[in-house]
Amino acid sequence: MTMIMVSYRRADAQDMAGRIADYLIAKYGEKSVFFDVNSIPTGVNYRNRIEKAILGSDVIVAVIGLHWIGQNPDGKTPRLHDPGDPVRVEIESAMKHDKPILPLLVNGAAMPEESELPESLRELHSYNGARIDSGQDFRFHMQRLVDSISETLGASDQPPPTSTGAPVLWRLGRPWIYGAGALILAGALGVLLWPGASFEWPIVRSSPIPDAAPEAIPASITAQAKAHGGFIFPDSDQRFLGEADLKGLSLAELRVARNEIFARRGRFFVDQTLANYFSQFSWYHPRQVDVDLSPLESTNINTIQLAERQK
Repeated sequence: MTMIMVSYRRADAQDMAGRIADYLIAKYGEKSVFFDVNSIPTGVNYRNRIEKAILGSDVIVAVIGLHWIGQNPDGKTPRLHDPGDPVRVEIESAMKHDKPILPLLVNGAAMPEESELPESLRELHSYNGARIDSGQDFRFHMQRLVDSISETLGASDQPPPTSTGAPVLWRLGRPWIYGAGALILAGALGVLLWPGASFEWPIVRSSPIPDAAPEAIPASITAQAKAHGGFIFPDSDQRFLGEADLKGLSLAELRVARNEIFARRGRFFVDQTLANYFSQFSWYHPRQVDVDLSPLESTNINTIQLAERQK
């Protein structure tokens, strides 16, 4: 599932940013768009929530208006130069995590000059910004944005037709798939159809981790899960997981914790090890390979993947 974050400064672009977010929600679904006005509950730490949202996003749409830099009329330092400025925090975090940033220029704004940006954001000046007109051309401009998102993610925004209900392998797409993609797809199908083959579908398109599946999931993990209703994290669909939650977990535990998020949603696992493991629990009701996740769940998947990479 594509995850898009809309970043903007409320002072000058809230109406326009809201309209852009509404268009993206209509295109991709409400669960696929993070728009902070609607997405951050009251009382939640903003900086932590934004960090997790960016970590779970495939692309950042940065809405830049006339007052995006945050110039102060009394001559004080612009808001963007404050290390605690929310807009700065969002863009810095996106750059830190190497997330694609698509700048949208609204209300006649231009891309900021290098001299107007704090040193940590000066790279943004070299980004190509797209103008969004609020008039009759709005839908045309937004369709171009959707095309840019699809190009950035390396996949069409419309799935190809399937008649068999088989897993849709096009979701593995990245920009490099256009050249060698046919060979890779053929190889993947060959592995899938080979007798006795075991294949676990990539979990998150934006940052897949190849799983070298163990012969079996250790009994200690099963016992640990059974003590908590069949889960490593029974509430991973209700709260954000942090480093403290994952500290000390083995690769096998992290793998189970990651996949139980999908299992809770009814994912059908082609990998027999995972299928056998989750079939032990009465809550597991497999329905389909491709399941929808909430933004919170997608963020937790990415958080666990980062922990797996650090092992």
